[in-house]
Amino acid sequence: MKRIIAALVLFLFPVPSYAVDGVETLLSKALDQLVKNLYVGDNSAAERYLQAILEQEPNHLEAQWQLIYLRLVPLLDAPLSERATGLSIISPAFVRLAKLAKESKKKSFLHFVTAMYASYYHTYERALSEIDKALALEPKSARYLTAKGRILVGHGKWTGDDAQVEKGIVTLKKARELLKLAPSPFVRDESYDFYLASAISDLSRPRWQEVAEHYNRFIERSQDQGSLAYAFAWNNLSVAYRNLGECDKAKESAEKALKVTKFGAAEWNRRFGEFCIEVQKMGLMAKK
Repeated sequence: MKRIIAALVLFLFPVPSYAVDGVETLLSKALDQLVKNLYVGDNSAAERYLQAILEQEPNHLEAQWQLIYLRLVPLLDAPLSERATGLSIISPAFVRLAKLAKESKKKSFLHFVTAMYASYYHTYERALSEIDKALALEPKSARYLTAKGRILVGHGKWTGDDAQVEKGIVTLKKARELLKLAPSPFVRDESYDFYLASAISDLSRPRWQEVAEHYNRFIERSQDQGSLAYAFAWNNLSVAYRNLGECDKAKESAEKALKVTKFGAAEWNRRFGEFCIEVQKMGLMAKK
């Protein structure tokens, strides 16, 4: 009778797949979603995988870091007041992770997470020092070299230093080449098009044609056309086209972003695209 009841329970309330998967499988599933989505949008399934890992191995460093990073990403463009509050909330979890990494003698990992965490405080000298230490220990890590490139770009954007942004762009291109030799589950080739487009946009005089080309390549290779990253790429492409004087494409790109999800930036860029078209019709802007 007990077996019948147990079978009935399993039929009515099936056990989630992550409840029977091993740690490596769970991590692979989580990273697949997170990396594909560039850590933005609905990552609830990935969070469940990561929590399931911690139920099996409470001290799993990577799972802890991925959960922390998921909370860091939304703070990237947040106002300083919100960023400070968010970082203070995350701080205890990061301190525990850093202590555990040190005790586990995971030196390169500790330098990496410290670098990433420091960059959110805009302490870029510390961040660059730490990521260089990580790379000294693991020079063939595309993950760490990608992190360095993004930190350099962030530093340049924060200080208004185009030279730093350009260094970041060069570093990201080197990381992309390294990825071909040493594949990593933490970054995908198509992600570099998004990162490079964003970096070039951060220059005081963006090279908009390059920006458009990178976003187009990311869109063409995107594996999830319903993701927030996909919508952001279309929205950012709209900005590039408008700056290139390609107003019809600017409007169309913003509309494609809005088909994925409604958000303010895309609404504004659709209006800017429409205004751009009207200005061209009046002969006040050359049509390309």
